[in-house]
Amino acid sequence: MHLGVRAQESSLSDVFAPGEKLRMPPYQRSYSWGEPEALELLGDLLEATEAQIPHFIGAVVFVHGDEPGILEIVDGQQRLTTLTILLCVLRDMETDKDRAHVLNALIADEARPMLGEGANWRVALNYQDGAFFRDTIQRPGATLELEADPGESESQARMVANAAVFRKQLGAMTAGERRALAAIAMKGCALVRVVVDNKDQGFKVFRVLNTRGKEPGAHDIIKTELFQRARFSAADAATYAERWAEHEATLGGNAFDDLLRQIRAIFDRGTKGDIVSAFQKGALAKIDARKFLDEILPNYVRAYRQIETAHLDTGPHSEAIANCLHQMRALEQQNWRAPALHFLAERGTDDAAAPDFFQSLERLAHIMQLLVHDRDQRSRRFARVTEAVRNDRVLLSKTGPFAISRDEGKRTRERLIGRFATFGQRRAIALRLCAALAGGHTIPPESDATVEHVLPRTIPEDSHWLITWPDAAKRREQCDTIGNFVLLTTKVNQKADRLDYRAKKEIYFNGGGGQEFALTRDLMEQDAWTSEIVRKRTEKLAGILADAWGI
Repeated sequence: MHLGVRAQESSLSDVFAPGEKLRMPPYQRSYSWGEPEALELLGDLLEATEAQIPHFIGAVVFVHGDEPGILEIVDGQQRLTTLTILLCVLRDMETDKDRAHVLNALIADEARPMLGEGANWRVALNYQDGAFFRDTIQRPGATLELEADPGESESQARMVANAAVFRKQLGAMTAGERRALAAIAMKGCALVRVVVDNKDQGFKVFRVLNTRGKEPGAHDIIKTELFQRARFSAADAATYAERWAEHEATLGGNAFDDLLRQIRAIFDRGTKGDIVSAFQKGALAKIDARKFLDEILPNYVRAYRQIETAHLDTGPHSEAIANCLHQMRALEQQNWRAPALHFLAERGTDDAAAPDFFQSLERLAHIMQLLVHDRDQRSRRFARVTEAVRNDRVLLSKTGPFAISRDEGKRTRERLIGRFATFGQRRAIALRLCAALAGGHTIPPESDATVEHVLPRTIPEDSHWLITWPDAAKRREQCDTIGNFVLLTTKVNQKADRLDYRAKKEIYFNGGGGQEFALTRDLMEQDAWTSEIVRKRTEKLAGILADAWGI
């Protein structure tokens, strides 16, 4: 009985033999090995070189492609790509032309113009990375020019980084040592070459085998599950895989996983377990696979990008929404992201309710950070908002999920005049104050604005501060309150550091740019800095923020 599977012990030279055409199928994930994996593989090969023994790298699985002579890589893409990078670096560092030619024969068959044939690259990656891999890694001499093109995606950046780390490691070796390593890589790199006949089993084999080696991202496994449920033809799989790769390149692998986690929470909060099992049992059970790929996912990718960057298409509400997104992005807690994502994906920035929604969400997000420390409690509060996104009658009602009770308002006002103990809390509240003050504006969290304590947190023994602030208890009590905060650039902040007030003020406003920040500007008219001044300023700023939030 023929099982449709053939396995054979092989060397890398056998797998990369002249005429072989190895291609990455569209359902495979992009290159994901980082420097740790690349260096581990190199270390294993160096040990084998020193001991003069073969190094076994496991099974590599192929399936016959649609075109004659093409083998699609089902399992082993990360290893084969990384080994190709190593061979390219060894080739480009080889000074002997004949030896370099032998190495290049494992990387590509040279073009034969007389026969109208172009170069046949032994390993061809997907449409997104293939051309980059050829030009930046596989082309003779390319790895000597890595600085010229750092890549446009995470996978491309990893290729360049791994080539660079190989070049660095090999540069510390003698020519003889590099040649010994090349010999082991070509002839002593042992593997099991498995060829599967049945193309229809490709997805199943991928799903089983691609959980070995480097752990795949959740989006890799969910993609395979979606493709199986959609019952794609090979042509459809290629088309949808290109779109999926574009989504991954837009967001990055980790962010893509986070997006799917958010989508799972939006569509099915009840299912427990890790992201993959929960998505399969919950969200996918409620959503048609093709509809998800055609309609839902593209909208959510766009929306995720919007909440990550606050870059919105020009529209009547764009500036107001972007300001709210920037203010929330500065927060330490991120529970606001699910309802924001849901609204942007389902209703968009031009929706008439968008300004009220995002202003209410921003207020709730800040108040929850100030008052609620229990993660589950915060999650439940924001889940109510997410559930009501499509229902304005509930969403924006006086008793809806955005409503702030009288007790919450009171506790928020009390909290605003208290201490802000962490860096993240201090910076978020200072940035929000800068937007609420007259003449102020919203500052993106990635800006260089930093919180400066006018009264330093640590005071030198001979400082004038000990004269104006002799009470150590008051110093501790008021140092981390909002009345003692200003915003400055990092450079100016470091320069001001622990100087006395007059020296600080000179630095703030004499070329330091302090007047550019609304939270700093009022100090221009302030001649002294005492406990009473800080107390009154704290109360004033707290009142301004409370008014902005309507509490």
